[in-house]
Amino acid sequence: MGLLSGLVTREAFGRYVVVKSGSVSRIPVQRLNEVRTTRPRLQQLIRSYSEALLAQTFQTVSCNAVHGVEARCSRWILSMHDRLDHDTLPLTHELMAGMLGVQRSTLSTVARKLQTAGLIRQSRGGITVTDRNGLEQTACECYSKVRRIYERLLPATNPRVLVR
Repeated sequence: MGLLSGLVTREAFGRYVVVKSGSVSRIPVQRLNEVRTTRPRLQQLIRSYSEALLAQTFQTVSCNAVHGVEARCSRWILSMHDRLDHDTLPLTHELMAGMLGVQRSTLSTVARKLQTAGLIRQSRGGITVTDRNGLEQTACECYSKVRRIYERLLPATNPRVLVR
């Protein structure tokens, strides 16, 4: 989202949360624009990112309006699992509750249910995916719709797709 805001208005919109530590690079917008105009592959990558992000945003808005918290929570855990190269995700109940727009107590109840079903294992500051297939069955169809879009437009964003 920050990339698109930077290219258009140069003002951040909203609040951005980093879930996993790692390295990051920063480039002045002027320099990015110079490179973007001379590199068609970079232009295409930015367009693909924009389309994927827009599709994900529309699907998430729809999902939040019609699907229950358990299905949405499963969708969110799977989406995080797709983008990280290990089964233990650095997710707290507080962070997940905020991402799903529910109270922490509601998220705790849902997470306990997923753990009792053997789909995840909870620990302090982390959630381990123990049954990915079961979690996919618990998630709503929004997960697979958004995943297919990312696989088509930005396959390198999902290390699990590259391994398959």
